[in-house]
Amino acid sequence: MSLHIGLPRLAAACLAGGAAVLVASAASAQVTATHNDWRQSDRSSLRASEKYASPQSFAFELRFGPYSPEVDEEFSGTGPYGRTFGDGQRFYFGLEVDWLPLRIPYVGAIGPGFGWGYTSASAKGFLAESGFSERSDEETSLTIMPMHLSAVVRLDELMRRTGVPVVPYAKLGVGMGVWAAGAGAGDAKHEGVLGKDISWGTHLALGGMLSLNWLDPRAVSRLDESTGVNHVYAFGEWMYANLDGLGSRPQMHVGTSTWIVGLALDM
Repeated sequence: MSLHIGLPRLAAACLAGGAAVLVASAASAQVTATHNDWRQSDRSSLRASEKYASPQSFAFELRFGPYSPEVDEEFSGTGPYGRTFGDGQRFYFGLEVDWLPLRIPYVGAIGPGFGWGYTSASAKGFLAESGFSERSDEETSLTIMPMHLSAVVRLDELMRRTGVPVVPYAKLGVGMGVWAAGAGAGDAKHEGVLGKDISWGTHLALGGMLSLNWLDPRAVSRLDESTGVNHVYAFGEWMYANLDGLGSRPQMHVGTSTWIVGLALDM
């Protein structure tokens, strides 16, 4: 009889003890997960209503593309640029930093952005005594650094609310192109005037970004924890740098209309 009564009590005691161990284990796991489990810091990227683990107010872009300056735009036929350097595209490299402190509900982030770029062309110059029909052995070059200060709008609310990894954006502002013509090892001169100046104008860009976070959410979560980088993007945009002097005075047209691709980081 005592054995019959003791077994249920022993079983109950074992169950109670096991439950206590499970509760303690779960509590311990929860504490550990709070500090170490990648899901705690990256859970937002795995659900539709995304909440970022760290603040997001800056964006950095690395930019590449073809560049063909509109120097000959004001000439009816082939102008001096085309005759000297040809009509091929030149390589463009650029950097941009955007500060996006304001957020429009259901739309996205807005703020100022500053961009800097570099492109150059070089070829053998012409002999003046030949009536500019024969090439010389001396190199001539044209270096252009297009820059802009623009208002940037990034429509990222769709991504934040639905998880669709696409972010359209637009940029509009003032542009400037710092350019210099070179001859040999120095700056080119014409009638004693150095071939360098600044051409002002406008800047317009429309593009789209594809978030690459879905490729490896764990790695991006760790990157966010260690560096504050929220997203990594590949992007493409149409850029129009209309650097023609804004009609204020004659200036060399060193802008262009082109397509740009690159990588961007949210921080």
